[in-house]
Amino acid sequence: MRENENVFEASGEHKVDLNSRERTIEQLKAIYQDRKPGEKVDLSNAIIERMDLSGWDLSNTDFRGATFTDVVFDGANMDSCNLVGAWFFGKNSMRNVKLTNSNLREAGMRYVDMTGIDISGTNCYAACFEYTTQDGLIYDENTEWYEMKCPPEGQAFICWKCCTDLRVVQMLVPREAKRVMATQETGRTNRVKVLSIKSIDETEVFDWAQSTVDPDFFYETGKWIEPANGFEENRWRDSSQGIHFFLERQQCVNYQAPPELQVHDEDSRW
Repeated sequence: MRENENVFEASGEHKVDLNSRERTIEQLKAIYQDRKPGEKVDLSNAIIERMDLSGWDLSNTDFRGATFTDVVFDGANMDSCNLVGAWFFGKNSMRNVKLTNSNLREAGMRYVDMTGIDISGTNCYAACFEYTTQDGLIYDENTEWYEMKCPPEGQAFICWKCCTDLRVVQMLVPREAKRVMATQETGRTNRVKVLSIKSIDETEVFDWAQSTVDPDFFYETGKWIEPANGFEENRWRDSSQGIHFFLERQQCVNYQAPPELQVHDEDSRW
């Protein structure tokens, strides 16, 4: 192990002194200029603020849990970066960034300028893209959780939601209904027909179920339902107006049921 004031190397990874989470531009220059080809950089939980990193080679960097405020990444190479749980605050720009083969799971990217960004091969599960600019964004068949998982308009499908008292509602989204999904298993629509309402263990059948959000909103078997407060068509505004749903029954059970009733796939999210 070799150690100096700000940087040390160990086990093939270029790491920074963990005594302080805040990074300076001088520290970052030293880290990236000194690293060997293919060497991984560990900047997990780092605080990076008001920097211009345009055109930098930031590839193969662990940014897990890092926070970025007013950072310009334009044109940077961020291939194979880990941004799990990273958060972006203020005004950040990632125009034309190569963010390929990376992990954006649960990254908070509100208001980031993602014009021309390439996320081919990247995992976007639960990433928040609310208020981002995405003109010219590039993705491919290996990009995970960017395309909506529900059928497109023109196709009807079955969906589910869990209401008060753990009553599970089976719903039909008609082919003409609007539907949006962000980067998780949940979605929203502007119209459903209630097909059935059962207890979470499917041993009881009910005629109605009460919304967990609006105590005055009810789902009744056989009736067509529309959201009382309208429908937000922007897919990235995930927690907004519409009838919220899950694509599979077990998903809504996992969301609201006690642990003993939950079932998770080993590879479902991570």
